[in-house]
Amino acid sequence: MLRSALLFAILAIASLTNGLHFYLRDGEQQCFLEELPKGFLVTGHYKTEEWRDAEKRYIENPGITVSMTADDNNALHRVMNQKGSHQGKFSFTAGNAGEHTICVQAHGAQAGGWLTSSIVKFTLDIGIGEADDGGRAAIDKIKDISEKIRILNAQLEEIKVEQKYQRERELEFDAATSSIRRRVIYWAFVQLAIVGAVCFWQLRHLRRFFEAKKLV
Repeated sequence: MLRSALLFAILAIASLTNGLHFYLRDGEQQCFLEELPKGFLVTGHYKTEEWRDAEKRYIENPGITVSMTADDNNALHRVMNQKGSHQGKFSFTAGNAGEHTICVQAHGAQAGGWLTSSIVKFTLDIGIGEADDGGRAAIDKIKDISEKIRILNAQLEEIKVEQKYQRERELEFDAATSSIRRRVIYWAFVQLAIVGAVCFWQLRHLRRFFEAKKLV
């Protein structure tokens, strides 16, 4: 009880400096209270270091895992239940105004041996931000992306319509070209036929003329 009261006093002082550190044994849980306004976002960064007798100092141990929970004392509701590595961060949003209990627990520190557990130095930095807007910034960003996608889709549709129009124009041009080619060939044959007929008529006329003049 005395230790908890002392921890609360330390946290009250640490709230002014926005950071604190305390000591835990492996598997020991430590809790503290935070008075939070409704809807405010709580973020925390933590770091653990294990005491090593050989080095006579605290060093980082990547094998340590940390469990973190946060409970709304008034609503009797757990708002966060998170596990992390030997260092990391956590966050949660206060659903209701009032006291919230935040607990941390370290596991995996075995430098103390089989009979004694190792001491873990726990450094904690908690920040209370402005009221959470329910992800409004993310929603606005998603809306902005959706609007850009909608514009791109509209542009793609315009491109598709333009391509379809160009294909139709090409087909019309090909059809017109084929029709003109057929007409040119037709009139070429007609002209050849006319020229052939004229030549035949002229040759026949000359033959008759020569026969009339008894030149042949």
